[in-house]
Amino acid sequence: MKSLITLTSLLLVQLSMAAGELSFKTKDKAVAAAPDAKKIEVLFPFKNESTEEVVVMRYDAPCTCMLAQLKGGTAISKDGPVRFAPGQEGVFKGVFELGNFKGTVDKKIVVWAKGDSEENPSIMLTTKVTIPYLIAAFPQSLLWNVGEELKPKIITIKVDNPEPIKVIKHSCSSPQIDYTLETVKEGFEYKLTITPKSTEKVLFAALRLTTDSENPRYKTVQTFITIKPEKKK
Repeated sequence: MKSLITLTSLLLVQLSMAAGELSFKTKDKAVAAAPDAKKIEVLFPFKNESTEEVVVMRYDAPCTCMLAQLKGGTAISKDGPVRFAPGQEGVFKGVFELGNFKGTVDKKIVVWAKGDSEENPSIMLTTKVTIPYLIAAFPQSLLWNVGEELKPKIITIKVDNPEPIKVIKHSCSSPQIDYTLETVKEGFEYKLTITPKSTEKVLFAALRLTTDSENPRYKTVQTFITIKPEKKK
């Protein structure tokens, strides 16, 4: 019985190898970007450890902010499929333009090998990118229910940076919101006290703070105010 289990295991391994797959050290990576970084590059090296060739039919990064590239293999045609013989190595590279992203975002490279359907690519490479908040609102949004008592609520603006980032201008998208901005520590902490003029109607508003940061990513901070219908019991 033991011999049968061992033989079955060996057959499964051989079938897996014969199927032709690209072996990656990892398909998921976590990257921390510098506050002033404009782009990052992430590498996904791989090797064809099977006994058959693997053909990469195509690959794509669904987000326009990311460029996917492939190095290695033998191109079957210009800008077409790429063949990887047994033992051959290659690298997928993702170039992510950070723009004004902040916080943690997931970006993917999707790869279709020969035999994959359009709906089911066999390879998904994920990069979790963390872009620091040098200035952020806590919480970022406030909520009132329709008919709720008009009590003020607080949003704290904090700067996590050795150098100060000052709020130099602020505005709200709705005249139905009363608010005050208090400086707790110039360039490092501010307090927004917000009260709707009425909670009789549904409302969504944005409160925008402009800073003196020279980095476009931290030039503005947005907070949101919502008055929504109370859920029916």
